[in-house]
Amino acid sequence: MVIKIGNPELLKTVSQTLLNNGTAILPSDTLYGFSCIQGRGEHRIEEIKGRGEGKHFLKLSLKEQLPMLTKEIPDPKFLSYWPGPLTLILKGINNPTEGIRVPDNQFIQEILKEVGQPIISTSVNYSGQSPMTSIEEIIEEFEDKVDLIVDAGVLPPSLPSTIIDLSTGIPRLVRQGQLKVNL
Repeated sequence: MVIKIGNPELLKTVSQTLLNNGTAILPSDTLYGFSCIQGRGEHRIEEIKGRGEGKHFLKLSLKEQLPMLTKEIPDPKFLSYWPGPLTLILKGINNPTEGIRVPDNQFIQEILKEVGQPIISTSVNYSGQSPMTSIEEIIEEFEDKVDLIVDAGVLPPSLPSTIIDLSTGIPRLVRQGQLKVNL
């Protein structure tokens, strides 16, 4: 199913899809991403992407949902970049580490509030390939593989999020993305 971003039933449809163990392709402030609720669709996304098990997915979260993922609250220096295109790797509660991002996207923030917990997100592509940016290509390739695609049209060109690992106590740049951060 494909639903346009302006549809009045959008929030309800996306939330119900995710809460009912579904997988969706959602627009964010960086790229389109495969999304689901942790433990409810990860294997399906791994299969779609052709990605091996054991590699953790990024979690999109609101700041107030961080305690669901980590007991570590990042230094205010890093918190000041949220919401935004910064992924922080922190010590996790359910996993040894968690890649967490607070997105600067009103739609995703509303979804996070509605479902009441962080959601998994990973770029729309097959493992080892570049992220797909054309919504027409995404629909053509994945409409029959996911439960829902939210069509927000063409997203502005964007780099993925910058990733900084804070899990060891010493900040380490993992991937330079859209945001420039001085460590």
